[in-house]
Amino acid sequence: MRKIVFLFASAISIAFFVPTSALAADNSLAKRLNGRILLQVESYGRAWYTNPTNNTRYYLKDGATAFGIMRQLGLGITNADLAKIPTDSEKPQQNKLAARLSGRILLQVESRGEAWYVNPTNNRRYYLKDGEAAYKLMKKFALGVSSADLRAITMNPSQIVQDTAFDDVAYVLLRDGKIIAGKNENQILPPASMSKLITALVLLDQTTFKWDGETIITQVHLNYPSSLVDNDVTSEVEFKAGDIVSVYDLWVAMLVASSNQAAIALVDFSGLTRSEFAAAMNQKASALGLKRTIFFEPTGLDAHNVTTAREMALIAKAAFNRPEIAEATRQKDYLITTRQTPPRLIKVVDRNFSLQTYGADAVKTGYLVEAQRCAALKKGNDIIVIMHARSMKERNTILDQLIGK
Repeated sequence: MRKIVFLFASAISIAFFVPTSALAADNSLAKRLNGRILLQVESYGRAWYTNPTNNTRYYLKDGATAFGIMRQLGLGITNADLAKIPTDSEKPQQNKLAARLSGRILLQVESRGEAWYVNPTNNRRYYLKDGEAAYKLMKKFALGVSSADLRAITMNPSQIVQDTAFDDVAYVLLRDGKIIAGKNENQILPPASMSKLITALVLLDQTTFKWDGETIITQVHLNYPSSLVDNDVTSEVEFKAGDIVSVYDLWVAMLVASSNQAAIALVDFSGLTRSEFAAAMNQKASALGLKRTIFFEPTGLDAHNVTTAREMALIAKAAFNRPEIAEATRQKDYLITTRQTPPRLIKVVDRNFSLQTYGADAVKTGYLVEAQRCAALKKGNDIIVIMHARSMKERNTILDQLIGK
C-alpha cells in the first residue's frame, strides 16, 4: 500500500459514508456536498474538497497541498463580516451571511490574509493556520464517499493530478505525429514505470553519463522502492549492497527489468541531486511541449507522477528515437557480471516480454495499482500508448486492434 496516501487513511474510521440512495433525486450530488471535505473510501482515503463556487472537486494530496488550494480558492472578507460567523466556541447565530458562505474558504483582507473554513455542517468557522491545521480539519470533518459517487462530481480542470475515480482505459495511436485513434487520450493518469523513458532521456543529457562508468549498489538504493510502496512487490533484479555494477548494466536493468533500484542508482550517479533530477525531468517534459505532465521522482513508483496517453506518446516517441533506449528495450536474455572480487552473475528478467510478440521496435511496460496496466510501443512510424487497462486481456485486445490499423 502506498505510504504517500496513508495520510488520510486514519480519517476513514471517523468518516460517515453516504450512499447514493441517501441523496435526494432533485439535487445534484455536487450541490449536496458543496464545501465538504470528502474521503474516497475505495482509494486509500484520498481527500477531496468540493468547491461551492463551481461544483468541482480538488485533490488534497496532503495538509500542505490542502492549505495551498484552500488559500487559492479563498474569498476575501473584512474583519467585521467575519465576526458575524461564529467560531466553534461561540454561541451560534442565525444569519444569512454564514449560510451564504457555507463551505467557503475566507481570507481576512485586513489581517494578512488569515484563512478560515466555514464548515457547511454547522456554519461555524475554523482557523487554518497552516498545513497541519488543514490536515486536522480534514480528519475532523471528512465525509466518506464511494468512487462511483465521486465520479458524479466534476474534476476541476486546473490541477495536474490523477482523477482516482476514473474507471476506464486510455489509449492513443500516434502516426507521424498525428493521432490516428484514441480514447480518453487527454485523461491525466500515472504512467508507472513508463516514467523511466523520460528518466532515460535526462540521463543521456548528462555529460557525466558514460557507459563504462561504474557505481556501488548501496542499501539506500535497495531500500528506495519500499520508501514509496512499503512492502508491495516491485520489479527488481537481485542486487546486493556492495555490488559494483557498470552504468550500462544498470541501464539495461532499468529498461528491461524495470528495476527501480537500478534507476535510482543511475540518478545518484548522474551528478544531479534527486530533486535536481526530478526538475530536469519536468524541464524535459516542458521542452517536449507537454502541458498535463508532471514528475516527482524517476522510477514511476510515486503515483503522483502523471501524464496523459497523448503526452506519454510524445515522450515515447522522443525516447524510442534514441537507439540507446530502443535497443536496450529489445534485450531478452541479459546477465550482469558485477565488478567486485569475486564477481557475481545477476539475471535480468525481461519485463517487456509480453510486448515482444508484436514485433515492436521498442517497448516499455508499467504497472501500479493506481496506474493499472500500461504499455508504450513503437512499430515502424507508429507509437501506441495504453494506460489504465484493467487487465492484461484488455491491454492486449487494444493492442491487437491498433497495430496495423
